[in-house]
Amino acid sequence: MRELLRYENKGIGVSKTPFTLSDGVTLTLFDFKGEGHEKKPMLLFVAGWLSALSGWHEVLEEMTPHTRVLYMESREKRSARLPAGPLPRFDIDRLADDIAEVANAFIPAETSLYVAGSSLGSTALIRAMARRKITPSGAFLISPVTAFQFPPWGNFIISFVPPFFFKAIRYPIVWYLINFRVDKKKEPEQARKYTQTIMDAEPTRLKANAAALSGHTVWEDLPQVKSPVVVIGAASDKLHGVEEITKMVQRMPEARVEVMGSNKETHSGQAGRFIVEGMGAG
Repeated sequence: MRELLRYENKGIGVSKTPFTLSDGVTLTLFDFKGEGHEKKPMLLFVAGWLSALSGWHEVLEEMTPHTRVLYMESREKRSARLPAGPLPRFDIDRLADDIAEVANAFIPAETSLYVAGSSLGSTALIRAMARRKITPSGAFLISPVTAFQFPPWGNFIISFVPPFFFKAIRYPIVWYLINFRVDKKKEPEQARKYTQTIMDAEPTRLKANAAALSGHTVWEDLPQVKSPVVVIGAASDKLHGVEEITKMVQRMPEARVEVMGSNKETHSGQAGRFIVEGMGAG
């Protein structure tokens, strides 16, 4: 991929690696290795619902010179290959199992593991840590989703609208997001990101994933998360409110909040530097 040359030109080796899980789904992983990475801690990064690698370049460019980063594309994304036959599971426990299988396969036993994620990736990491599927030295959770609650028309789409109608109904979904969940005036980049995300989504997986997650909340998991956690929020983010993530931190034994000014900042080099410093790898 041409976009990965930006890392290789800075001496960071990048490999695009397929990894087949226990249920036959094959995920795409991007493994970033800088000089002397064997002696450094490792970061497993799980991005958000349908988000693309291109949205995290500023963060990755700050982190990859200092630590090995394994970027994991989750199963709802187009890059995943699904086995023939019925659709596989897309529920939160299956997503947590995916994280655990990747960690077990790629993280050397003697290496300190840190994890980071955004949105649904953060929520899946919470379930994985709560169920002791992974026990990282620390976690950096960017704007986790606390509850998957859809408006009535969204539940109707999930339950009754066939995937092949998605091209038509994706327009009201985008309208809802950029008018009620994102501040499109203060955060035009965020509005464009969500628009592109929905337009590029694979409808069958999106529908199955949304149906499997509907009704899930993080609250029962939080007291069981024993690893040190930093929950990173954005003051201007309507989709993942600061008030909600503050409540999250109060329920975890070893957690704190870091509030950045905007969603753009949480996807910037500033966030990358913050994570690296938190790992002690800077």
